[in-house]
Amino acid sequence: MGRRAKDPFGFKGLSKRMTLASNRMTSRMAEDSFAMSQRIQGNEVRKTHKGRDFEVQRRDLFGRKIGKPISYEIKSGPDARLSEAQRRKKARLGRRYKVVRY
Repeated sequence: MGRRAKDPFGFKGLSKRMTLASNRMTSRMAEDSFAMSQRIQGNEVRKTHKGRDFEVQRRDLFGRKIGKPISYEIKSGPDARLSEAQRRKKARLGRRYKVVRY
């Protein structure tokens, strides 16, 4: 009685895999949408890792850099939380770190 009943057909693992695959696809689409919108505005977008998704550098009509680069973290849900590395990066960069939610 104290042991959990096993899933004889293995659907529990399949459901979790499908959910995680769906989450990855949703987040990738949100990131691609953000990158495309920034490029349309004429900004330079670089994919980064470890605490942020993108680093955006504004450029003028002649291609010269304007200001300092801004780090963006893209979240695909309204309740998605920042990881520990993302919180540290946000605390260190201050106003140059922005979270965009899709």
